[in-house]
Amino acid sequence: MQLGLVGLTNSGKTALFNLVTGGEAEAAPYPFTTREPNVGVASVPDPRIDAIADAQDIPSRITAKVEVVDIAGLSEGAGLGEGLGGAALGRLRELEAMVHVLRGFANAEVPHPLEREVDPLADAQAVDEELILADAGQVERRMEKVQKGVRAGDADAKAEAAALEAITAQLEAGLPVRTMADDDAIAAGRAMGLLTAKPVLYLVNTDDPGDPAADVADHAAEQGAQALALPVGVELELAEMDPGEAAEFAEEMGLGTTRGADAVIQAGYRLLDLITFFTGSGPPEARAWPIPRGTPADKAAGKIHSDMERGFIRAEVVPWDKLVECGSFSKARDVALARMEGKDYVVQEGDVMQIRFNV
Repeated sequence: MQLGLVGLTNSGKTALFNLVTGGEAEAAPYPFTTREPNVGVASVPDPRIDAIADAQDIPSRITAKVEVVDIAGLSEGAGLGEGLGGAALGRLRELEAMVHVLRGFANAEVPHPLEREVDPLADAQAVDEELILADAGQVERRMEKVQKGVRAGDADAKAEAAALEAITAQLEAGLPVRTMADDDAIAAGRAMGLLTAKPVLYLVNTDDPGDPAADVADHAAEQGAQALALPVGVELELAEMDPGEAAEFAEEMGLGTTRGADAVIQAGYRLLDLITFFTGSGPPEARAWPIPRGTPADKAAGKIHSDMERGFIRAEVVPWDKLVECGSFSKARDVALARMEGKDYVVQEGDVMQIRFNV
């Protein structure tokens, strides 16, 4: 699953991409530095993997990963398909969730693409309008295709047309699909890749640490989204420092102990509605695996290897904290904390699993 970074040009998207992925994509103070999407992988911080490995003397630990895509900066007219911004929205439709980066820093050497003062709320509203325009156009085109089936009396076409009509009314009211009361309409919007149906985090790229501006936080709540403030430039500097020096500097800046990259990725993980299960009942490695919430055991096994899904027999499951208390799978079995589950078992957050399969 992929997390997209979206925003106006010169908002700091690419700097954020470099922060969370450890990448070195070009970031420059002029529009459309990012033309083709930058794609990277971010590690999801999780102290449980160390606890599981330490309890069993496992030397190698592998964290869960999330793919991050830095989309080209948007501009006015993107919602109507104009310029590079229109192409960027097309790529964004393929992603599952997005971080909307808002400029909250002042820098005379980095011009604002809309030639105005720094105003994160106005930027958020400008991009949201482009997303709504893009969705409205896509829904209109889809409705034209569906009408043929409606005229022929097709029941599925009639149901889809009803959902599209509800979505159209929502968009015409200037509201995102994700805030609709009709879950079926939201599901239809997501199946179409509608931009305003996707989960969103508004991230204000600030000069200083602190909470996002109240107006941005209120806007996020109205949009059915989350909000976060982060001084991306400062966090990039901290990432290049010695850990001890970085911790001292972060304390002086009032940044706390959780690094910015970790905060963003954890928020993105929640946006994607992922949970983590673990493998590792001895050497050579303990590993964290991200899966969508509600995934059955056989599909989770397929995340490890396709043969495990194809030949799935059962999964032996121990909650991660119980495994740490016991020190091994075998000891967990001895005290009846390990249980056998079939393919329909819905994997829970923090399960440690051993897969039994035969191919």
